[in-house]
Amino acid sequence: MNREVIISMEEARNFLVNYHNLNQARNLKGIEGVMECFRQMKSIQYDPLNVVGRNADLVLQARVSGYEPGMLYELLYQRYELIDGFDKEMCIYEADDFNKFRRIRAACGETAKERLACREQFDALNVLDDVREHVKRYGLTSSKDISIGESRASRWGHKKLSSAALDYLYCTGELSVKEKRGTHKYYDFTENVVPKEILAQEDSKSDRQFLEWYIKRRIQSVGLLWNKSGGAWQGHFISNIKLREEILAHLVHIGEVQMVLIEGIESPFYMISKDERFFDVNLEKKHVKFLAPLDNMLWDREMINRLFDFNYRWEVYTPIDKRKYGYYVLPVLYGNQLIARFEPEKPKKNEPFSIKNWWCEKNITITDELLEQIQHSIEDFARYLSVQCLDTYEDIILKQEEE
Repeated sequence: MNREVIISMEEARNFLVNYHNLNQARNLKGIEGVMECFRQMKSIQYDPLNVVGRNADLVLQARVSGYEPGMLYELLYQRYELIDGFDKEMCIYEADDFNKFRRIRAACGETAKERLACREQFDALNVLDDVREHVKRYGLTSSKDISIGESRASRWGHKKLSSAALDYLYCTGELSVKEKRGTHKYYDFTENVVPKEILAQEDSKSDRQFLEWYIKRRIQSVGLLWNKSGGAWQGHFISNIKLREEILAHLVHIGEVQMVLIEGIESPFYMISKDERFFDVNLEKKHVKFLAPLDNMLWDREMINRLFDFNYRWEVYTPIDKRKYGYYVLPVLYGNQLIARFEPEKPKKNEPFSIKNWWCEKNITITDELLEQIQHSIEDFARYLSVQCLDTYEDIILKQEEE
C-alpha cells in the first residue's frame, strides 16, 4: 500500500470485522485461540461486572470458537502467560510485555498518590513497609487478610489503610495479582508471579521510542483508528492529540503505520502497515456476534457511530429513568453491520438463557436467514454460559420489530 489510501465505508467495516475475527475467518479455537487474540489486540479491557460474563470473557467468546471463561483464568492465574495491569484503563495483556509497561506503572503510582491525597488517605503510604512485611511472611494476600489503620475521612475508596496500600503497591508493579476468587484479588510480589526470564528482560527504549511503541500498540488494540480524542486514546502519555499527530506522521513516514482515508469522513485513520492483509478476507458468509460493552472494536464510540451508523452507550451507570435501553445491553453484529442490541437476563441455575429486551436498528429487515443465524449464536452463547437454551427466540425478536 501507499502511505495514503482511500477506501469506502464498507471496506472499513469489512477490515474491522476481519481484523477482530468476527467473521471466524481464522478459526481461532481454545486456549491457543485466546492467546492469538492477545497477540493481535495486545490488551483487553477488564471490568468486574458479571451479568453474562465479565467484559474480557465477552470479548473472547465473540472471537474464539468454544471459548469458556476457565481458559482466561488458566492463562492468568495458573500459567501466568497473561497478567492484570494498567493500559488504557485496567486491562489484561501478555506477561511478556510486563517490563515494557514500567513507565505506565510509574505514572499510575503518581496518580494513585493524587487519589489518596484527594480522599485524605495519604497515610496509607506510611504503612507500605508493614504491608510488604505481611506479604513477605504470609505470601498470597488479599485486602481481607490484613487490617492496618482505618480511614474515615472520605466516603470514597478503601476504609482500611492497608487496603489502600495494597492497591498502591499493585499500581506501581511491586505486587501483582496472583489469584482471583470472584472479583477478589490476591496479591504476591511480582517476582513470584511474572516468570523470571521476563523480569530479566531489559527495557532500553528511550521516552520517544516508548511513545512510538505505545501508539502503535494502541492502534493494534482497535485495528483501525483515527486521531480524535475518545475512549481509544485514554491512558497515560498518549492523550495529547498534537503529540499523537506528530508521532503518527513519523510512523507513516518510516512505513510502520499506514494512513487511510475513508470516503465521507474528513479525519484520517491509521492502521499498522502489515495489517493490510485484512482487507482481502472474503465476507461471503455472515455471522451473528454478540459484542462486549467494552469490546476493543467499540473503544471509540463516535468512530463506530460514523462507520456503522450505530449509536451505542453503555448505560450501566446511567440512572434508571434516563436509560434509553437497559442496564447491561450488548450490541449485535451481523456480517459487517451492527443490526441490533439486546439486554440479557443474568442466568439462573437450572433455567434457560433469557432475553429481557431486543431492539433492532431502523431499516433492518428480519429474514429467515438472519433469524437462523441469531438462534445459532444464542445457542453458542448459552453454551459459553453453561446454561440451557430455548428451542427458539424468534418471538421476542419479532415482537420488537412489530412495535
